[in-house]
Amino acid sequence: MRRHEGYTETCARNGKGKYKKLYEDFGDVHATDFWTWWRTHNYIFAEPPIRQVKHAEPGERADTNTVILSVPLDTKLSLTAAQFKRLVRPLLKEPPSAKTASKALYPVATKPILPSLHEHLLVWDARLSNPNAKDYELADLVGLRINHVVNGETIATRKSLNLKYEHIERVLRRRKLLLVQRHLRIAEQYIHHVGLGRFPYRTNR
Repeated sequence: MRRHEGYTETCARNGKGKYKKLYEDFGDVHATDFWTWWRTHNYIFAEPPIRQVKHAEPGERADTNTVILSVPLDTKLSLTAAQFKRLVRPLLKEPPSAKTASKALYPVATKPILPSLHEHLLVWDARLSNPNAKDYELADLVGLRINHVVNGETIATRKSLNLKYEHIERVLRRRKLLLVQRHLRIAEQYIHHVGLGRFPYRTNR
């Protein structure tokens, strides 16, 4: 969110602007460090408490998400449980094996792979800090890892044999360039969808 220009402008205007609604939930993400912010805002990603089976309150009525049953207490628990399952299962909105839809205010769109997410943002920040750098140079600035073997050879082995290695350098430069461009594309998508309240979300690589 700190990398989203529109949201940053809304924070600078104390919540006024295009992202006013998002600001009401997230507040000024630039005003403090992450953990201080998280302690007061983590609830927006949390699921509501799981509802419990309980005694019906006097006058309580059934609704679309609740059924009130009459449970005999003079039968075996195993029989009561079997009857309960048989009665309630057809009323469930989803089959037992289905994935439960999130009820969080801001559901997590997908399980993030944190090291990858970190690399995407490192490359994005490096581009902003070094606007004139070549894409392949950013790979070295950030310390991205690539495969240094080309047709079974490396620059080190070619040097040890006093052989030319410019063709290997060109291949490695190409690999770095493509990797950096991929990171930038993904980071741009994540940052764009933050403004739509989707975390972390992208449509392609």
